[in-house]
Amino acid sequence: MAIKKLDSGYQVRVSYKDGNKYRTKNVNGIKSIKHARLIEADLQLKFAHGYKAKADELLFSEFYDHWYKTYRKGKLSFENDRELARTGKFVAERFPGVKLKEVTRDLYQKMLNDFGETRATATVKKYHVYMRACLRFAIEEGILFKDPTYKAVARGKIAEKKESLKYLNFDDSKRLIVEIRKDMRPKYVSRYMALFQLATGCRLEEVLGMTWSCFDEKKKIVKIARAWDYKDTHDFCRLKNKASYRTITIDTETIKIMKQLHAHQSAHCLATKLKNEKDLCFINDTMKLVSPNAVNKLLKKLCVRLKITEITSHGLRHTHASILLLHKHVSIKYLSRRLGHRDIVTTLKTYTHILDELDQIETRAVDATMSDLYGTK
Repeated sequence: MAIKKLDSGYQVRVSYKDGNKYRTKNVNGIKSIKHARLIEADLQLKFAHGYKAKADELLFSEFYDHWYKTYRKGKLSFENDRELARTGKFVAERFPGVKLKEVTRDLYQKMLNDFGETRATATVKKYHVYMRACLRFAIEEGILFKDPTYKAVARGKIAEKKESLKYLNFDDSKRLIVEIRKDMRPKYVSRYMALFQLATGCRLEEVLGMTWSCFDEKKKIVKIARAWDYKDTHDFCRLKNKASYRTITIDTETIKIMKQLHAHQSAHCLATKLKNEKDLCFINDTMKLVSPNAVNKLLKKLCVRLKITEITSHGLRHTHASILLLHKHVSIKYLSRRLGHRDIVTTLKTYTHILDELDQIETRAVDATMSDLYGTK
């Protein structure tokens, strides 16, 4: 064991036993003698407890794959698993042949800069968050001693889509509902899906995973307990987060519409001897779930016909939230629970544009209140 001062800083060299052989572990570029002594003591302790010095010789992509499969896969939602797996492919593409110990701050930041040239900030940040979690895990395990992501800036140069493009205002929503209901027949299941999503603000995968047992007609509530993985397994899956498991209210008119669909399905099953094996709500007469693409095609066609902003299925969720905030002035806390957001911060970030509008309205409310107090109306 030795500490040596080099031009690049202090070096720590620690001997350890690897099977029947003795090897050395070097750590270079340490700024101070105090820090060097701490690292030396830490290494000695780790080797005494079976630390594998060769772990940092792994490729970054190999270590990420191990971290994902061992510690993260299957812990949250299927969508979270997909994002983590995509990040693994991203690491393999962007850090080809790079060992874990070779990931420096410069290399990491240059990678983010290059990627950000053709991506929006949200996309760059998403990959950054997962890579940072993996690298910090390596630090906690004593494999790395410096954080390559320290003060890294994840920023893209492609403009984000404006939030105004993602939802309809109150009047356009009314027009869309009227247009949907003009040809409301059970064979057009995508119309029922669109109305249900607009009425509840559910995520698309939650709508697809909705079963008839989730409805309580008397209490006017819907229980959201699972989602549908329409990308990979085509079966039920976990919801996005713990807060997504919730029970929400549903209006009388939407319940009537859903009852019509249920009655048709029951009669059709009786007549054809077909079975709705999974008790799904939004299936067609062949007992197959309607595709997300069918809903998006319907929305595009109707929005073009009405000459209103074109939205997708996800835009219906934003529309639901926007109307509750702007026209019914529900609390942000209530809305967060209704939408199944992880926390209220997520809701605040997502609907900042609407909260800004509410600020302006409430400012005028203060003026009106003071006028009442002064009696100067």
